[in-house]
Amino acid sequence: MTDLTAFPALATERLWLREIVDADAPALFAIQGNAQVMRWFGSDPLADETAALMLIRTFASWRNLVNPGTRWGLELKEREGLVGSCGLFSWNRLWRKCTVGYELVPEATGSGLMTEALQAVLDWGFEHMHVNRIDAQIHPDNERSIKLARKLGFVEEGRLREIGFWGGRHHDMLQFSLLRREWQSGD
Repeated sequence: MTDLTAFPALATERLWLREIVDADAPALFAIQGNAQVMRWFGSDPLADETAALMLIRTFASWRNLVNPGTRWGLELKEREGLVGSCGLFSWNRLWRKCTVGYELVPEATGSGLMTEALQAVLDWGFEHMHVNRIDAQIHPDNERSIKLARKLGFVEEGRLREIGFWGGRHHDMLQFSLLRREWQSGD
């Protein structure tokens, strides 16, 4: 089994997928403090850069948990600074499954960057975490994310009624999954 305590940096044609570090707090706050970006994410926007720093430390701690996860910062190879993040979390080793989550800055939306990043992340999850299933829960109104999940081969399984709570109200989420045997690597 792969050493999952060392951060698994990845690269794609246009992106570095790297560990999110303390110096990224302003960029992470610009993304996850943006109410527009976070409206579908499943949590309220970050309040300030201190909250971003705490979140970065939470991401770092995931690799040491019983059900760990990994959150990659997405950085364009042509310039420094985060344009988003994506990750695999809630890893249940016994059931061989985990969940994927992701977000991009608004100006990068529609560029294919998240497709590129997730192809690398899903490859890594199936190969190194040895999962058989990767889940995604997507807000029913998040048409771009639903389209992306389907493009990557995720199958919609149903609606989870009022499973999420953010923005002061309950939200339904659509349950998607991708099985190892269904995955077609982007390579």
